[in-house]
Amino acid sequence: MYRFKVSAPSTVLLCGEYKKSCVAAGLDMRTVLTFSSFPTEVVRKDFIEIKFSSIRLHMKIPLRIFLLHFYKKNYDRTLNPLQVLQSVKNFIKFLTGFPGNYDPDNYAHQLSLQAFFFLLVTISYQKNIIINSSFVVELSSKLPIGEGLGSSTSFIVCLAACFFRWYLLQHGTVRYIFNSTDRTYIMENVSNCEYFIFKSFNLINIAISINGMVQVFEEEELMLNFFSDLPSMKILLVFSNVSQKIGQMKVEMIVKEQLSSSVDVIVNSIEIISKKFIQTLKEMKKEMLFLRRQEIVEINSVRLTNYYKDLMNLIHMNQGLRKALGMVHPNINTICAIARDSSLGAEIAANRGGGYAFILLLPSNSDEYIQDLIKIFKSHNFTAKVTSLNCSGVRVE
Repeated sequence: MYRFKVSAPSTVLLCGEYKKSCVAAGLDMRTVLTFSSFPTEVVRKDFIEIKFSSIRLHMKIPLRIFLLHFYKKNYDRTLNPLQVLQSVKNFIKFLTGFPGNYDPDNYAHQLSLQAFFFLLVTISYQKNIIINSSFVVELSSKLPIGEGLGSSTSFIVCLAACFFRWYLLQHGTVRYIFNSTDRTYIMENVSNCEYFIFKSFNLINIAISINGMVQVFEEEELMLNFFSDLPSMKILLVFSNVSQKIGQMKVEMIVKEQLSSSVDVIVNSIEIISKKFIQTLKEMKKEMLFLRRQEIVEINSVRLTNYYKDLMNLIHMNQGLRKALGMVHPNINTICAIARDSSLGAEIAANRGGGYAFILLLPSNSDEYIQDLIKIFKSHNFTAKVTSLNCSGVRVE
């Protein structure tokens, strides 16, 4: 039968603000999905098994119950997304008696099951996926869901990509790289899932999770440009010990108290920095193309190193403006101060609130230097991990 893995990156906001000019990048802390199907003859009773370790959800559902609900009683390929979702909700109501630890009062469990069955049913109806034997879907993430780094979107992207690849394999198409048509189809289904189930729609997170790279977005979240020729950028991702929800509540209170003309001045300054950040990326792209033509190693380019330093300064300035707006938790400010003491630029990794900060590293920073920096953060009770930006989007592993 079939066994494969797909993965999708998380998202980091490098500069700017949502709804304005901003730069976001794929974060190589990936959500990974493993799909396995089995011939009917190797199991006593066919089943669907779901293992979502990130939210501690494990379920084993008899396949015949699923088929009876979606393919016998209520089968209708013309159902719109809202009708499919209602059918999914009706199905999930009766899942508490099956093996596993599904808790109907756990909001993450509830929404994750809705997303799973919504995408499975939608794509199977649209593409005529043949579901007649047992299969297992295991999904895990290197980052917690709900910290503003797009992990929930990566979760949905992996599910949509998984079911779409299952369809491709059933039709004899073995593809290890999703083409533009594939990605468009995945994006449509992910967008519907986010809109109807999660009551949100973040085009930036969706675009980054599917396409990866560094991308530029303008007002109304329209993608303006992407940089496919930039180097992979090494960063430290540091957890502030503050959940994004707690940080965001405090931020919103402060911003409401500070609404004045000075806020407009600061927001406009952030927009100017974003434009400079984008221009610096364009210069980096030119330099990378030159280095590759000349077969020069990146670390030996003084000009490229200077562009990194320019980005660090812009990141530092952007973070300072956010701090002036009251948009940053004190723990994030502490992390940024430690980075600045090491002549590095740090910034909150999501749009606002607590959660994570990222520190842009120079290509020349040694492993020993980075480990020393990690020890400094540890001495302040912050955990830090080395990872990279500008990675690939959803892919088959």
